[in-house]
Amino acid sequence: MPSISVIVPAYNVEKYLAECLESILNQTFEDLEIICVNDGSTDSTLEILNGYAKKDERIKVISQENRGLSGARNTGLKNAVGKYVYFIDSDDYLELDALQKLYDMSEKNDLDMVLFKLINIDDETKERYPTKYYDMKYMAEYAGEVFSHSDIPKYVYRIPVSIPGKFFKRDLIRDMEFVEGMIFEDNAFFIEALFKAKRVSFLDEYLYIRRVRQDSITTSSKNFTDYITVSNLLIDITKDYGLYDEYKPQLFNKTITNTHLRFDQVSGEDRDIFFAEMKRDYLSKKDEYDADEAFQNSPERLREIFYSAIESENAREFDLSVKYFDLNKSNEKTSKSLKRLSDENTRLKSENEKLIKENEELKKINEDALNSTSWKVTKPLRYLGDAVKK
Repeated sequence: MPSISVIVPAYNVEKYLAECLESILNQTFEDLEIICVNDGSTDSTLEILNGYAKKDERIKVISQENRGLSGARNTGLKNAVGKYVYFIDSDDYLELDALQKLYDMSEKNDLDMVLFKLINIDDETKERYPTKYYDMKYMAEYAGEVFSHSDIPKYVYRIPVSIPGKFFKRDLIRDMEFVEGMIFEDNAFFIEALFKAKRVSFLDEYLYIRRVRQDSITTSSKNFTDYITVSNLLIDITKDYGLYDEYKPQLFNKTITNTHLRFDQVSGEDRDIFFAEMKRDYLSKKDEYDADEAFQNSPERLREIFYSAIESENAREFDLSVKYFDLNKSNEKTSKSLKRLSDENTRLKSENEKLIKENEELKKINEDALNSTSWKVTKPLRYLGDAVKK
């Protein structure tokens, strides 16, 4: 039985596939099975996979009709037999010592899952650049430590959900599946795995190079209504694990903030469709959230987004409502900053006036001393003293 099953979903990636496979085949850790799932490709992807399979017996090629990324991952997982499972997207690649480091860390600490950092690479310029999202600076204090979700409650819904940034023990996820037929599927899979995991660790290193290209799934999609469905899946999973009351504040923040973010990323008819679905979803939750103390105590902007969606007639009205709220808050912040500066200026002016007054008083004291009888009488003695010193 191989130690690690590497699952490579592949759909029309003839331009990038070789670089991805080379990064796996040349890993310093060699005890692998590499399950490549050709997901109905219409270019030379299958030919490339078969060519590599002939050269390296660790590669297993499975072809299926197109079922999307989730369907390909599910097929790979069902066929995996390794102690550990790693998913890699076929247009990305790994540092050559990545799997060795992940395996060693998992074996040493008997881990269910390892989190690690991804770094972006621009497909056109080939420039690598980190992002705040994938850097996870807030996790630095946990690097090398063993923890579970209950030890990091503030960060459960902040951790990047990207599955290629996770290294799993197969026993943890063998009975799990990715939701098929939608994007943002990583969200539900990751949060369930995190809730199931008893022993998790964070490796504070960039091991995965994530290619940013304009024709990828997430960058080419204009209708992001799937995220609304995924948000409800996150809520359902959290409830299923009996953690909803504990994580409600963080969950409200993630689902509402990210739903609004997706709304901002679409335009035209897609925006109208997105708004209609968002409003329908929020209307179905209104009575529950009206009575939920945690929601009513959530940040004002979250509540503004939620209630504005319900009260607005269309996407434009909703957009303007949230922008007006943000503008007012920005103005309030600016006004507070100006008041602080004004108060500081008043304080400094007062201190300056005080110092000027004290300086004038000292000058007067000095003048009085110089004009005093004692100063004049002792003047010859001071000259004599200076002469003796010389």
